[in-house]
Parts: sequence; C-alpha cells; structure tokens
Amino acid sequence: MEKRNHAVAFDKEKCIGCVDCVKACPTRAIRVRDGVATAMWELCIDCGECVRVCRYDAALSLTSSRAELKKFKYKIAMPSPVLYTQFGRQVHPDRVLQALKMIGFDDVYDETWMCEMVSAAIDTYLTECTGPWPRISTTCPAVMRLITIRYPDLVEHLIPIIAPRELAARDLKGKKAAELGLAEDDIGIFHITPCSAKAEAINDPLELTSSHLDGAISIREVFGPISKALKEIDRVELEHSFSPIGMGWATGGGEIAGMRNESVLAVNGAQQTLEVLDRIDSRQFRNVDFLEVYLCPDGCISGPLTVTGRYEAQHTLALLIQHVASQSRVKEEKVRSLYREHYFAFEREIKTRPIQPLAPTIIEGAAKAKEKLALLGQLPKKDCAACGAPDCKTFADDVIRGRATMSECVFVRLEELREAIACAPMAHPSRKVPSE
Repeated sequence: MEKRNHAVAFDKEKCIGCVDCVKACPTRAIRVRDGVATAMWELCIDCGECVRVCRYDAALSLTSSRAELKKFKYKIAMPSPVLYTQFGRQVHPDRVLQALKMIGFDDVYDETWMCEMVSAAIDTYLTECTGPWPRISTTCPAVMRLITIRYPDLVEHLIPIIAPRELAARDLKGKKAAELGLAEDDIGIFHITPCSAKAEAINDPLELTSSHLDGAISIREVFGPISKALKEIDRVELEHSFSPIGMGWATGGGEIAGMRNESVLAVNGAQQTLEVLDRIDSRQFRNVDFLEVYLCPDGCISGPLTVTGRYEAQHTLALLIQHVASQSRVKEEKVRSLYREHYFAFEREIKTRPIQPLAPTIIEGAAKAKEKLALLGQLPKKDCAACGAPDCKTFADDVIRGRATMSECVFVRLEELREAIACAPMAHPSRKVPSE
C-alpha cells in the first residue's frame, strides 16, 4: 500500500499504554508495543476515534494551525455548520462568522446552502441511478476510507458526488481570484473542522486530483479566540442568510432531512457503521436507496475536535435552525441543470486499498487460515487487549503475519510458566550451613 501522511499521531511521552485507543479503532490499526501506542498506518482511516477516547492527550490530531494563514495574501474561513453549535443558542451564526474575521481571516463563507444543494443533487442522482443498492453517502471521509480498506467491493456503492466543502471551495477560489486580481495560489481557504478525517481528506482526497481547500483548522483551536472575539462584538449586521436544511448537516440525519426520497436511512457511530456495512457486503441490505453514514456517534456534531458536549450542541442546533428558518430553498431546476453539467461529479475514480491477504495464493492462504484457527484455539478469547492487540482474533492474525509471538499473550505466558514450574526438579538442600 502507498504511504500517506496522516492527520493523527501518538505522543509517546504521554502514552501510558492503556489500550483504550486499541479497542476503539474501527479498523484494528492500533497496537500497544513496548508500553506505548503505535499504528499500522496502512490501516488507519484518520477517523479520530483514538483522539476521542484518549484520556491522556496522547492521541493527537494533526490539523492546520492559524500560523499557516501567513502563507497567503487573502485568507478565507469556511466553517463546518458544527461551529455554529459551539457557542450557545444566543449566538447567531452571523456573529460567529464576524468573529472569524476578527481572528485572522479576510473573508468567510457559509457552506449551508451548498449542503442543501448537495442534498438535492443526491435526490436527482437517485432518480436516475440503477444500482447497486443501497447507495452510500460520501460526506464522511473516514467512512470512504473504511470502505476502500475493509469493504473494497462496496466502493461502487459510494455516491459519486463531491462533498459541499470542496464544491464551495472550488467555486470560491476562482471567483475571489478574479475579484481581487490575485493568483489562486495567493488565496487560502481553510475548513474549520470538527474531525481529523476532513484534514486527511484535504491532504489526500480519494475522489479529487487535489483538494480545493488549503487546510483544515480544528474547532478546538479557534474556539477560545472566537469566544474572546464574540465579547467584543457589540452589534451584528446580519450579512448572511443560512439554509436551515444545510445547518442540519451538522448532526446525524441532517443530510437525508433535505431529500425528497423517502427510502433513506441514517447510521451513526463506528460499531453501527461496521454492522451495517457488514450486512451490505453480505448482500443482506437491499431495501434502502441511500445511506447517510457517519463514524462519529451523532454525526459531525460529535466530532473529536469539538468543544461543546454533543447533547448541548444538538439542543443549540435545533434552536438555531428555528431561528434561521426560511421557506426558501435552493431551486431544484438549477440543481438538476448543474447535475447534467457534471458539476457535482467526482474528478477521478476511487481506488481501493484492501487489507493484504494472509498469503499470496489461495492454497497458501487456506493453510494460513487453518493455522490461524489453531492458534485462536490456544488463546483465552477474553479479548482483554493486554497483548497490545484489540482482541484475540486480531492477535492471532498478528502472530501469523509475524507481527507478534504467542508468548505476548499473558495467559499463554502464564500457562508456560506453570508448565515450567511443574517440570522443574524439586529444590533439595545439598549441604548444611556450617555452625559457628
């Protein structure tokens, strides 16, 4: 597999080897070796689950910093709708956009209307698509990478429509360059993101030749400066209109809420995602046209780089949507026209990066699988992760691949110790201690 730069990393100085991240990783990419977490990076999908569960701040998200804004003559912030949910229901989204301009950005762009356009484009696509079913959302880049690695046969189920943030950035960069008389390279567009997966999608997009964004800055990084700037804003002139449907994309179910098709379903959370994808892979899930799938438990609103608790943020979102509610929607005829012009279409075919088989040939693979089953029979099946792998099945796979030895299982090692003690000769004093 090709080597990539990832958007997550581990701080070995802070890691205590607690195995929380090992158990949380949906692709079983993390191991604890020599007392600290490490990753098999070819399996990493940059979902940030390790960042979410780490209690010691040892799992890091490698997003862009505000210092990178200095590289550009003109800087534009493009926040995820999640950002609007982080400051309480009394803070209008327009105030958040104004605060962004106060902390280093020259301009801001709200992507909620583009989110609504993509919902309409998906509807159009589904009316003309002939399968395979169900089609799967490509909004969550971690889900896309998960499919390319663990479910390569499901790549053809991915709906070939570019995410709103990339569509908006593509249009905005050219438009601003013409307006300002600048080269496009002089304009930096930064996504304000709730997760590391979107940062990785900018570094290495699957569906684009290159990203139209120049970086992703964590909501955690801008939360403090925005909060401070909000206190300095006395009055807000409402310059922007917001799509309530697009704002709903911040949470699970928001993407399908803007669609007309009723044969749709939202799936949130790593375990639920794996269960549903397993069913689709087994051809047991064909009664739904479209699946909105997010690895985070409540969609992006519960991303690992958010600050406000997800339940409070959901409550705030519901109130904000009511506040900006409008009867206007994007024009369906316009969306259909753009769809015919391939405006929403992927720029390239997505390539799979499947997990390597146990052996290069079917015969060798069958022998290895039999050997793995025999090793699994020797293990306690407690899935304790004390060996540094997430479960006994994965540990057996590591042993077969030469990544671990059976003695790394504490139960196997204990049994070996018992056998050694049982076979050792009884200690017998051979001489007396001389008297004084």
